[in-house]
Amino acid sequence: MPSLNDVSISSDSNSAPGQWNGSDRASVILREAAKLFSERGYGGASMQEIAGAVGITKASLYHFFKNKDEIHSTVVAMSVRRLLDLVEESTADCATAAEKIEAFSRAHATHLSESKAFYFASAEGYHDLVEPGMKLRVQRMRDGYEEKLRMFIREGVDNGEFRELDVKLAARALISCLNWMARWWRPEGPQSAQQLASDYVHLLIAGFRSD
Repeated sequence: MPSLNDVSISSDSNSAPGQWNGSDRASVILREAAKLFSERGYGGASMQEIAGAVGITKASLYHFFKNKDEIHSTVVAMSVRRLLDLVEESTADCATAAEKIEAFSRAHATHLSESKAFYFASAEGYHDLVEPGMKLRVQRMRDGYEEKLRMFIREGVDNGEFRELDVKLAARALISCLNWMARWWRPEGPQSAQQLASDYVHLLIAGFRSD
């Protein structure tokens, strides 16, 4: 199984299949598989279809991944890992709780806009993960993502920036808004995903304020 550090979610390869190196080819396999999983679900995409989308033989897939489960679990894990990395990068230099929450939300939107197939393959595919160790690993990453948002909201309550509120409920409300946005937002629309995420945050934080 390729290391998640050796493959890319968003970069594209213009090389012909025979010219790809190992990490390039693994990246293309995962990107094409993510598209199929996001459109058809785990059960609706076959190894033959993944190979056809990549432009290689089905037998060649097995040089990189032992089966469809491994391709799928790698797609899901990469997506969640990328989301966590974006959140860490985006919130690192924020000063206030409100700024951190907005940066968190815009990071979520960035993942959607930059890697939509991975986003949906992960959101829809978590429950299809077969290998218990991988499912636990992904669940811990998902829990860490939600806990990060709860931490920011709790910080705002503790320092008086926000009124007393149910931190868990507030976090779930925002994440629900962000996940629902993914269902109807279109890149060609009048607002970017990041702008919409900021709008959601401003509406919710108006209700969080202590003044």
